[in-house]
Amino acid sequence: MLSPRASRLRDWALFAAAASVPAICVGVLGLRAVSNEADGARREVALGLAAASDRLSRAIDQETDRAAAALAALPIDAGPIETAAAALAGIAPPFAAPVLLAPDGSVLLPPQAAPPPAPEPAGCAALARAAAAPDAQARAGARRDFLARCAEARSPAGRWLWPVLALDAAADGAVDPGAVAAWLEAHAAGLSEAERKATAIEVDAALSGEPRGRARAALAAPRPERDALVAELRRGGLDAALRARPDARGLASFRAGAAAGTLRALPDGRSAGFVIHAGSLAGWLRGDARPLSPDVRADVVAGADVAGRAPAGPELGGAPAALLPIAPGLAVRLSPADPAAVERHAARGRRLLVGVGAAATALALGLAALLFARMRAARRSSELRTDFVAAVSHELRTPIASVRMLAELLEEGRLAPDEHREVFDALGREARRLGDTVERLLGFSRMMAGRAAAERAPARVAEAVAASIDTFEERNPEMPRVARDLDPTAEASIDAGQIQLAVDNLLANALKYAPLAAPYRVRVARERGGVAIAVEDRGPGVARRDQRRIFEPFERADDRLSRAVSGSGIGLSLVRHVARAHGGTARVDSEPGRGAAFTLWIPGPPGPEGPKEQTP
Repeated sequence: MLSPRASRLRDWALFAAAASVPAICVGVLGLRAVSNEADGARREVALGLAAASDRLSRAIDQETDRAAAALAALPIDAGPIETAAAALAGIAPPFAAPVLLAPDGSVLLPPQAAPPPAPEPAGCAALARAAAAPDAQARAGARRDFLARCAEARSPAGRWLWPVLALDAAADGAVDPGAVAAWLEAHAAGLSEAERKATAIEVDAALSGEPRGRARAALAAPRPERDALVAELRRGGLDAALRARPDARGLASFRAGAAAGTLRALPDGRSAGFVIHAGSLAGWLRGDARPLSPDVRADVVAGADVAGRAPAGPELGGAPAALLPIAPGLAVRLSPADPAAVERHAARGRRLLVGVGAAATALALGLAALLFARMRAARRSSELRTDFVAAVSHELRTPIASVRMLAELLEEGRLAPDEHREVFDALGREARRLGDTVERLLGFSRMMAGRAAAERAPARVAEAVAASIDTFEERNPEMPRVARDLDPTAEASIDAGQIQLAVDNLLANALKYAPLAAPYRVRVARERGGVAIAVEDRGPGVARRDQRRIFEPFERADDRLSRAVSGSGIGLSLVRHVARAHGGTARVDSEPGRGAAFTLWIPGPPGPEGPKEQTP
């Protein structure tokens, strides 16, 4: 059988498990709701991006159709390029570049951005070879002369030579790093992609500080639009454009590589029109004329088969996005301008849910704990009342049985005449015991009903306590006399009857739980501006965990001795009630195995200490 403490722990564990399961279920459902809300927000953003993609597609198609109709009706003769450029610039869509191709396929429009480079000075090739000589002194002189004279020199393969030697010299401290950065700012547009990547690596190794930043910025700058257009046409767009079959208006539309456009064949063999490529599309999307709201970000995606690379949708946990194909290798990717907004909203929802869920769970647990505690208290009270009835029945049955037995002996005349006095004494003792039990029950009943008011009057406390001790010794002549340490001058406003009732219960409690710890000691002394009445024994003591509980009605110490001793559990409760009725307190000072001292303290006016009555 489980002990009361183990039973309480088991009940609390079962309660915690029963209360936690619904709380966890509610939390899981709440998190699922927040997750669904976040998914719904992502789908809403995805639908908005799909609508933006449709608007952008319609705008591109409308502008393209308008430009194609204008191109078909545009009168372009075999005049100079400037005339054709002005005419085409007026009809080209804002996201496309006007283009004019020569009969051999070379690009006439856009025009060359800069004049062809000046011829390199004589002897630069020899200086470049000398700069790689094994002799360090000759190599240094040749490199110095080359850097001073040959800024436009290239290798037979077309690679620029000046930055290679200049960066090598800058690493040795033989040339001003600012001069290297200035050269790259002036010539970076003419470097191929391979040259840009190789030069960037050399810049990181040879330069530092402000020159390095300038050089890196020049190498990272986009190539001129003409170079980008020519590059896209060379990747397949030109061949597709020239092979395209013209329609009834004489226009040939094409989509190839990372370019798309429309061309019209001119009578002199040239081709005029417009081409959409990454550079022209990006410039338009960065401007204010794009048909997109500010909360939509548009990026140009160029590469092999970008149209087949669909972005991860919100249902797959990816960021919402939409992809609008322009050409097989060119597309516009639409995404939220603030991609983290949905996640921040979901995070706020999760935090709010956690806060509300925690508060609701705490409130539910608190209310459930309160209900559980009250149910346990009610059950405990019921158990205590049942034990109380059983204990009272036992205390009444024992003296009643004794009185009945002795009365039957007298009635039947089975006693010798010299035994009558002993029987009469026993009858009186059992009657007094029965009366004491009934008096305790009546006092407890009045206390619980609130009718046991103290009728206080100034008196000497030692006199009331001494009367209780005399009664106890008279009722228990077999016990050693009680040791008295009473201050006869200790006065207070008391109800002498209730004080005697409290001391009677304390002595009876000592006799019940520490019968072999006599003699008991009763002390009356001034203490803290009042009077303290203490009953001390040398019995088994009271555990610390029980020292407050045993003053409650029907409560008893939770140990084997208390369970083995019969009792109603109201004696100490009466003591506390008497103390409170006098405006005082009741306490116990004890350690297991070292006895106990039950103290009843009542307030009273301080007075001079006088002699104490000492009895063994």
